[in-house]
Amino acid sequence: MKKRVATCLITILVALSFAIPVIAIETFIAEPVNISAEQEIAPFSEITQIVFRTYQGRLQFRVWGATSGQWLTDWTDF
Repeated sequence: MKKRVATCLITILVALSFAIPVIAIETFIAEPVNISAEQEIAPFSEITQIVFRTYQGRLQFRVWGATSGQWLTDWTDF
């Protein structure tokens, strides 16, 4: 008897889980942006490169900022 009640409860819960109401969501479609030759595109994040070298038998690395054109860190042992 307990098994039958448990089976019925599980069946009801599964059936109700599929009866979730669906809400329509308004979607936003972005309009295309025209970029002329006078406008410049600026990156939002720094583009970096990691440079490796072997110095006195130790592997070292340094981070180069390709966007800013300068070293971002000193040589660090790897």
